[in-house]
Amino acid sequence: MRMFSCVSLMFNLSSDRKSRAAETRVARYRWGCLWLMVTICVASGCGGDGGLERFPLEGVVTVNGAPAERVVVLLHHSDESTPGNYRYPTAVTNADGTFKISSIGEADGAVKGNYKVTFTWLSSDGLDSIDMFGGSLGDPKSSSFEVTVPVNEGQTTKFDLVVPEAQLRKPGQR
Repeated sequence: MRMFSCVSLMFNLSSDRKSRAAETRVARYRWGCLWLMVTICVASGCGGDGGLERFPLEGVVTVNGAPAERVVVLLHHSDESTPGNYRYPTAVTNADGTFKISSIGEADGAVKGNYKVTFTWLSSDGLDSIDMFGGSLGDPKSSSFEVTVPVNEGQTTKFDLVVPEAQLRKPGQR
């Protein structure tokens, strides 16, 4: 009986040491992960915008004279060395056809330069949405739409898209 008590006592003590060692390893692991995440964020520029100045760009899109909702306006910077999302600022039109361009933040504008503009008209908000333009206005190489940033203060950019009704795809068509 006495031997069992000693073994039991030793087991509890070694168990205590094991749990403390395990807690220490877990704490070191957590701090290591936190340090790694901070290092990655700092190295990748997380939390900063790289210092590139952006200028507001807002406007309206009409299709055959009527304001168009859910049109994706995608700008393609002419300078291929423009970094990341700054090269492709984008917006989606509201019900009244208006949009505000975003690069890396909500409606933060676009960096200075010349852009080709392409358009995709989403048939719905769902994942089964189709481009009602059928891709006809989505190629920057053939786009006739251009914009230079910055625009004059208070200027609204207007894109009048004229597409024959017969060429517009309707939901349910593939």
